Amino acid sequence: MFRILMGLLGVAGLVAAASLLFGGGSLLLLEATLADDDGFLNSVPFNIEVDGYAVVAGPAEIDLTPDVPVDLGEIATLRIQTMNEDPTRGIFVGIADTTNMDSYLGGVPYAIVEDLDEDSFSLTYRVEASGEAPESPDDQPFWIDSSCGPGLQTIEWEIETGDVSFVVMNEDAADGISFETVVGARIPLIHPVGMGLLLGGGAALAVATILLALAL
Repeated sequence: MFRILMGLLGVAGLVAAASLLFGGGSLLLLEATLADDDGFLNSVPFNIEVDGYAVVAGPAEIDLTPDVPVDLGEIATLRIQTMNEDPTRGIFVGIADTTNMDSYLGGVPYAIVEDLDEDSFSLTYRVEASGEAPESPDDQPFWIDSSCGPGLQTIEWEIETGDVSFVVMNEDAADGISFETVVGARIPLIHPVGMGLLLGGGAALAVATILLALAL
């Protein structure tokens, strides 16, 4: 009876060890192969061209969380890198409270990102408009973070509570926008959680091996 019990516990330990080792290995492999030098997991480059004055997205619509069997929590930094397709024109990218953003863009048509993951996105359009163009985005005081100019522009935002939105516009707030963008997420828990799972899996494997040896 004792040996049967040890054998059952040993098998259960092997199953637990396999799950922990798989989860930890997946996270560390993901970090080693997909993260850039700054630790960001990046989407493919998206080429977006829309009629209207802006493209708007909220963090809830951006899904770059790794598909691994472990909860990485809510601690993350989002990064948006964007560049105007016309190298002679500047681009603006910013993040602001959604209420301020809606007020700023309230009278113009713009595109809304409904869903974005590492390799695809979908847009809808807000077309009600007064016909009055918005003022220059860089002159607005409400941005939490923003960047504008020719060439590659980058902003980073540490996820926190609150209703915020990202926006991409022409630097001069002109109608019609064409740009390339890459969205990235840095999740600092990937490495420590991965190492913890590997250590836990190793310990579980050692205990399971001892239990199976006692059962023989």
